[in-house]
Amino acid sequence: MQHEPGDDYIRRIAGYIRENEARLAQAGLGRRRKAHSVPNTSIFNPLGWVGMADGNPPKAPLTLSMDTHRLFYLLMRLEALSIDVGSLDVQVDDLARPLSYIHLDTGKDTSDTLSIAESLRSSLTAVSKLSLGSGWWGKSEARTVESELKFIYSSFTKLPALSLGPPGPKMIAELAQDPPLVNAIPLDSFKTLSCLECVDVDPRAILGWDMLAESLRSLTIRRSGLEDPKHIFIDAVIDDQLRRQGDATRSRIRKLGHRASAKEFHSSNLPETVQEESEDDLSDESPAAAPALAQLSPLKWAFLKHLSLADNALTAIPSSMLPALASVTHLDLSSNLLVSVPQLSALYNLQSLNLADNMIDSVLGIYTKLGQVLVLNLARNRLESICGLERLMALERIDLRHNTINESAEVGRLAVLPHINEVWIENNPFVEIEDNYRVKCFEHFWKEGKTISLDGSLPGFYERRARAGSAEISTPRVPAAPYSPPFTPTNGPTAS
Repeated sequence: MQHEPGDDYIRRIAGYIRENEARLAQAGLGRRRKAHSVPNTSIFNPLGWVGMADGNPPKAPLTLSMDTHRLFYLLMRLEALSIDVGSLDVQVDDLARPLSYIHLDTGKDTSDTLSIAESLRSSLTAVSKLSLGSGWWGKSEARTVESELKFIYSSFTKLPALSLGPPGPKMIAELAQDPPLVNAIPLDSFKTLSCLECVDVDPRAILGWDMLAESLRSLTIRRSGLEDPKHIFIDAVIDDQLRRQGDATRSRIRKLGHRASAKEFHSSNLPETVQEESEDDLSDESPAAAPALAQLSPLKWAFLKHLSLADNALTAIPSSMLPALASVTHLDLSSNLLVSVPQLSALYNLQSLNLADNMIDSVLGIYTKLGQVLVLNLARNRLESICGLERLMALERIDLRHNTINESAEVGRLAVLPHINEVWIENNPFVEIEDNYRVKCFEHFWKEGKTISLDGSLPGFYERRARAGSAEISTPRVPAAPYSPPFTPTNGPTAS
């Protein structure tokens, strides 16, 4: 394991921010406007307010990526300068992902990890004082560690986007002999975040969801070990709100729900007289969830547009949290363990839904669960039939790749949709079985007066010619009757 002195890391991260400040300033604007159309010193550039923007246009937006180990260290150093960064002494109960490196033989008593920050504050303050003045050889430094820390904090307060990840390849040397970190990480310093990404990070280990819920436009939580999203979108918001108001019972420990251990996952056969619950029943919450939702201000999650909960092994989506997320327009639930389309009708602004890489085997009644969704991704599921999709009248694009559809006639169900223009069907069995499967698929839409893009391409020359040939065969021309003169018998019987 490589070690990096804390002061070296502070200088390195400060230099990185200073070098890429213009691109970092544009990260939160990527979905709303092009980067080159926003002046670097305008009100749309938060970093420009403190002179951090240069005159050159940024190459591309850049999101600041940090791991939990280093971020916690920076926050401790900032706190040692008497800068309010939030509480560093709140312990998280039963973390699903580690926040720092795991030491097997530290030789220290890890029974009370709440005192980690307190035990380091005095030593960090001493280290800071040693680095603030002139160097060891009497040569003055252009920028002191204290000034770099203040620059980092100033940048944090104006950054629009942040990506949090697991501990990186290097450990801060000052923390090398400390027990594993289980203290929550406050994000109070990031006052203008509009985009947050947590990858391989338990979101329960983040403090400040009450403020994030009012500022975030985009939120991604991937590979987090999150089993119940309600713990973040409702419980964590309320917990942080009460803690900020001074609730003493929440000052030292954070416990949001219960994370099942591996030994709790088992299967057993139910008696024949017991009926198994449906997936919709499992997603419903107890009546106690309604009062909890009522505690949320209307501003909580009011501006969230893009939400990704991909790759979290979710088996259901709690319906009790959905009213709070009504503003969401793009939802990613891919790479989970869903066996049916979740009930999302409360998301009445939803335009795009990604359900790829799940275990969905039926879309019957999907129109009662999704509303007027425009883009739907059902790739890599277990669909044999797409009966039900023909009722999604607003649908424009659909991805059905890597399913188990056995005949092209199933694709024809989509031909009645008035706005359909793009269909993806590759890697289904009928693609290998049926000859001219593309022409057959196009035929269903041609009969409805539509021309669509199939697997990313419009009908080709030979496919259009096949259509013309089939039209001639289906409506053959009737030949005109040949002319014949009148016929008069010569030897026949005469009339009497």
